[in-house]
Amino acid sequence: MSRAFWLRLLVLLPVSIGVQLLLRDRLDLQPDVGSVGAFVTAVGTLYSVLTGFTVVSVWGQFADTDRAIKREARELAELWRYVGYVSDAAGIARARDAIERYRDEVVNREWPVMLRGETATAAEDEFLEMTDAVNGIAVATAKDVPAWTEAVRALGAVSDARGERTILVLQRMPNLLRVLLYIATLSLIGGMILLGFASALIGGLVVGFTVIVSLLVLEVIDDLDDPFTGAWGVSSAPFERIRFTQATQGQPSGMAGSTTERA
Repeated sequence: MSRAFWLRLLVLLPVSIGVQLLLRDRLDLQPDVGSVGAFVTAVGTLYSVLTGFTVVSVWGQFADTDRAIKREARELAELWRYVGYVSDAAGIARARDAIERYRDEVVNREWPVMLRGETATAAEDEFLEMTDAVNGIAVATAKDVPAWTEAVRALGAVSDARGERTILVLQRMPNLLRVLLYIATLSLIGGMILLGFASALIGGLVVGFTVIVSLLVLEVIDDLDDPFTGAWGVSSAPFERIRFTQATQGQPSGMAGSTTERA
């Protein structure tokens, strides 16, 4: 749980129960229990629809971010492997060196920036250098054509996934929707407080349970809304798991270093 959740809970839970007990002693809530119950039903329905829609939306964004990162890492490993099938040894060395530098920049420099919710452009120069290196590989024989074609395809896939990742890192739930969620939460808790419970104990338990559940829902939404932090935070593990292996001695030049672990 985040610090914000515990702070909200420590403030809202005792205040809600205290206000409920205070109103119980000062006012007769029984005559209005029907109208208040109708209000709670209406707000509860709105709250359930609103939170359901929001959870689905932020979960979809979180899943898209996770898929984009895994796809980028997977295609990066494939790119490193495919460039090894061509016969241009110097071109292979330049391309693979650029690919490894790009991976290191993403992990070491871009990821901390994404954790802060800022634009991830730290590895932009390394990405362009990688693109130039792959495109600069000499295609000398007919056997080089399919390998270079697959390398270019993988490079395009890396570019697409990177573009999607840099966009998703900046996308957050609209502030207006967040304010609406907070208002609906407070309205639901307020309606529960105004219900005329015959037992003070049952009233306190119901109000306290409503507060806890409502804050847990907000915590889940806040957690998913930031895909790089929290309980479900997307990590840089797909990039870190890439292991670029060196060329095996005795292999033909067109097959040199053609293996790498999949991300």
